[in-house]
Amino acid sequence: MSVTAAGGEFGLTSTALPRAPERCSTLPAWLLLIGVILPAAQVQLYVADAKLTIGRIGILLLIIPAVARLFRAGRHTLASDYLACAVAAWMFAAAYYTSGPSAISSTGAESLEFLGGYLVARGFFFGPAATYGFIQPFKLVTACVVVLALFDNLSGRLIVQEMFSAAFGSSTTLSPDYRLYWVRAASTFDHPILLGTYCTVACAILLFSEQHPLSKMLWAGLCVFGCLLSLSSAPLLSCFIVLALYLYDAGLKQYPGRWRALQLCLVTIVLVILAVANHPLGWIISHLTFDPVSGYFRMLIWDAATQKIMESPFTGYAFGPLNHDILDTTVDSVWLVFALRFGLPMIFFLVLTNIASILPVKSRFNGAVEDPRAPDLRIAFTVAMVMLMFTGLTVHYWNYLWIFWGVCSGIRASLREFSMYKA
Repeated sequence: MSVTAAGGEFGLTSTALPRAPERCSTLPAWLLLIGVILPAAQVQLYVADAKLTIGRIGILLLIIPAVARLFRAGRHTLASDYLACAVAAWMFAAAYYTSGPSAISSTGAESLEFLGGYLVARGFFFGPAATYGFIQPFKLVTACVVVLALFDNLSGRLIVQEMFSAAFGSSTTLSPDYRLYWVRAASTFDHPILLGTYCTVACAILLFSEQHPLSKMLWAGLCVFGCLLSLSSAPLLSCFIVLALYLYDAGLKQYPGRWRALQLCLVTIVLVILAVANHPLGWIISHLTFDPVSGYFRMLIWDAATQKIMESPFTGYAFGPLNHDILDTTVDSVWLVFALRFGLPMIFFLVLTNIASILPVKSRFNGAVEDPRAPDLRIAFTVAMVMLMFTGLTVHYWNYLWIFWGVCSGIRASLREFSMYKA
């Protein structure tokens, strides 16, 4: 009897029966995710001049065994592995060239967060069984984050941040921000917009990866609720896009070319905007927000930052002042922040890392059917990464959300490796 894998749209067919799922420890996932629960601003450990957040400590505990796993027999390096290393290497080179040894500490922390998160995910979460070993704790952590966000909203102040500051003796406090007469919940994150972005990405992962309709509705609804509590326009828009993508996928499941058709439509729309709009990027940025004033301010940031980046396109300015009234106060885009700090080559490597992680592949299976959960997981983490890249146009990521981007990239790359080589 011939059996066709669930990933038939990727050209995966076989005549073998599925293998029994492996049992995977969730301890690495918990160590990697504990940084979501314990806020970086309030819970820190200083070792000499190094500031260690819980997220960074989790990476340090896991990175050596993770790299060792990557060098085991049967594992293969991917282009995204070299590109992720290039991101960190360029950050160090550019920062050292610009500011010398004074920039090493901060650059080392940001490099560790992204590259460390990527390598830990690559090493420990290889294949569907291991990925679900990550998703199970991830669901519980996400539920905890949303419940704590609700406490913020109901109390009318950032009570979660206050409790952690009191418990750990931290003087760091986040001033509450109000919108529509409600406090914008931040939960354990450093800003409400980071909470909203996390919930958007979580919605993408859980909506596409959960196997049962009721479970999909439950977890997606929880994530959308958390996004609403943050009252952040860009994450809310991204969350709606995630829901629209899921409905598109579910409605056209029987058509193998549905994602290629969508890509073609999106490219066409972007080309039309580029051809018609006087300020194409400004048009896109301004339409990522519900508030026209906020959209206009972000356009000012992009115009000012672009001009500043062109003055030092290769190495940026590290962590030094930019001598600009707006840019020295806020830059609401992860792409602009890192271009200003480390130059355009770092952005180039970062974009290529993401693209290389999500590229479709031709399977090299040898007579073994693909795990039927694998295609859903690939779509889940592809959508998650696209949302991180898209939302980053108007949101800067730092502390755990920057780690989380590396983690999502690493998991997606491992799923890609698994689909290429696992037999």
